[in-house]
Amino acid sequence: MINCVIVENNPVCLNLIKHYVSGIAELNLVQLFTNASDATVYIHKNISSIDLVILNAEMPDLTGIELMATFKEFPCLVLMGSKENTQVKAFEHGAFTYLMKPLDYGKFLKAVEPLFIKLQPARSTANCIYAKENGVMTKVVYDDILYFETQGDYVKIHTKTKIHVVNSSMRNIEEKLEGSSQFIRIHRTYYININYLESFDSEVAIISNHTLPIGSKYRPELQSRLMII
Repeated sequence: MINCVIVENNPVCLNLIKHYVSGIAELNLVQLFTNASDATVYIHKNISSIDLVILNAEMPDLTGIELMATFKEFPCLVLMGSKENTQVKAFEHGAFTYLMKPLDYGKFLKAVEPLFIKLQPARSTANCIYAKENGVMTKVVYDDILYFETQGDYVKIHTKTKIHVVNSSMRNIEEKLEGSSQFIRIHRTYYININYLESFDSEVAIISNHTLPIGSKYRPELQSRLMII
């Protein structure tokens, strides 16, 4: 899923874009704003979990270009506006595409379709890792892993039947599993198999009867990855 934020002060246009986004399965609307200043604060705080921003270039309190200028790096951006000169500035500032108003669904879909290839991560076809313990490589299948726990210079791999202890960092584990949609970091100490997440609140997650803390830094991404109703 591509997590997106809409920033649009015109209520009619905002509802129209919201309707377009809701009809595209690959897009997950996480927040919408009618005020650019509020949007700026939110994006700064949650930038790691935002993939796409759909932004009106002509907001009254802060233009789209001015908003982008407050960031060193910005999520992928679809900028909307009604002025030709803004279109040139949009690409100069790194916008992925520029939509001329008035909008229609065909125009919107044509603009965002290339994003699916750009933003959707390649999914790994691997289904296992090998844990090196005392010089022996042991195959550990993804579906058997409950969670990873960092402990000093070691990482514990908690599986359904046993615990493997490997000389590694959590960052190395994340890099090895990058591309697998099964795993997500919920705390600086814990990296879980999301398939075994039984329940959670703002503070803790229950993984196969194990209670693990959720770090505030990782909470937004966890919530965005789940189908919450």
